[in-house]
Amino acid sequence: MSTETIWNTADAGKPRWWQRINMSDLIITIILLAVFTAALIMATGFKPVAAYFPLGVSALGVIGSLTFLVRVLFLPRKPEAPKAALPKETQSFSEAEYEFFRSLTRHDWLTSFAWLASFYVVLGVFGIYVASIAFTVAYLRFAVRTKWLFSVIYAVVLTGLVGGVFGVVLKLPLPGGLLGIA
Repeated sequence: MSTETIWNTADAGKPRWWQRINMSDLIITIILLAVFTAALIMATGFKPVAAYFPLGVSALGVIGSLTFLVRVLFLPRKPEAPKAALPKETQSFSEAEYEFFRSLTRHDWLTSFAWLASFYVVLGVFGIYVASIAFTVAYLRFAVRTKWLFSVIYAVVLTGLVGGVFGVVLKLPLPGGLLGIA
């Protein structure tokens, strides 16, 4: 009997902590940490008004990445239980999401693309305010089939929030389109 066999049987039931680390989580977290750190450094060179949003997002990204890195390194996942035939209600979110995307037809994809393309066309011609109101009302009314009153109120509140946050608070220019409405 070799010493390798003795060593492997002694440690067979108890893997070391670095053996339990999910390498894909580790690699992706390190890449995201590097990207957010680079974005944070680049955002420090922006003008103060233009730097608010990029600094906030990149700082939150750095904090989130560091937090997840600590979790990956020091609180690794436990081994998953063997998969069993489970009812559809007990599927994980990723399995349900996979099944949802697998069930979409060509018509579903083309319809989604048409809605997105129409938003950008209206945005390019009329600007962000008209585009957000028109698109939100049209989408909620005709695709989701909500009531007119709800659609209009939702669109006005959404557009007001976008205009208030970016136009008034952050004083950032919003797309005005070819007609320069914004």
